[in-house]
Amino acid sequence: MFAILSSLSHHRRLLRDFVSRDLRARYVGSSMGFFWSVIFPVVNLIVYMFVFQIVLNARWSPEQTPSEVALLMLSGIIVWQCFAETISRCTNTLAENQNLIQKVVFPAEVLPVYLTISALINMLIGVLIAELGVAWFAYIAPSAVHAATTEGTTTVVRPLALGASLVTLPVLMVLQATFTLGLGYFLAAFNLFLRDVYHVIGVAMSVWMFMTPIFYPAEKVKEAELTWVLMINPMYWLIDSYRRVLIYGEWPQPLTLAVFGAVALVAFFLGSRFFMAQKARFPDLL
Repeated sequence: MFAILSSLSHHRRLLRDFVSRDLRARYVGSSMGFFWSVIFPVVNLIVYMFVFQIVLNARWSPEQTPSEVALLMLSGIIVWQCFAETISRCTNTLAENQNLIQKVVFPAEVLPVYLTISALINMLIGVLIAELGVAWFAYIAPSAVHAATTEGTTTVVRPLALGASLVTLPVLMVLQATFTLGLGYFLAAFNLFLRDVYHVIGVAMSVWMFMTPIFYPAEKVKEAELTWVLMINPMYWLIDSYRRVLIYGEWPQPLTLAVFGAVALVAFFLGSRFFMAQKARFPDLL
């Protein structure tokens, strides 16, 4: 792990150039440029809300307004898409860049890192959109429903808010990058041994997405007595932490953050160790 961090530090200029090139490649020649980063999550939000809330009639808490549900889904979609895109691209990045790895002495460990950083920068645009939505519905056009009364008892509803907890956003992003890189390093190397991994990952990410409470509340999983699904799902811990910070202005739960951080470090240690152990074999495998 320390060898890979040292290499990344040594090649930080190359890493910066790769990130810059990737961000330009996303939008060069496009008349709308970075605005596509706004359109994609919003379109996905509309589609998923139509499917889950209108067609399937999947309801969240009756105390939650449609605007709150929309923001909860949007924040989940933003974080998940960043993660899923990075994992998918990392899995096939060595095969796609075989000309670099085979012909020159190239630091292959830079490839998954620049993909992760590029995706996180792109995610920040979606985060900004979510925060503008929170500011609008919380302060400019606040919802009329903030509490509900059930059997004479007032139900406390978490209000939408922007708070000082936003300072923890870099911490969440670093932990997300660490976890993503751990998986990305392992899958990138393993894909050279078994090329079917790239196709399996596409299916696995779809299954993982629907096992994560993005389009439905976590309480539904608990009601179905499937709490263990949440307990073994690191992406649920991460998305829940993001929602607390972005939507409600709350601080992440320390225990959740600590557990996710430990899992992220273990994933990074194992993934980077496997990657570096197999690095010398990459030209032959390609």
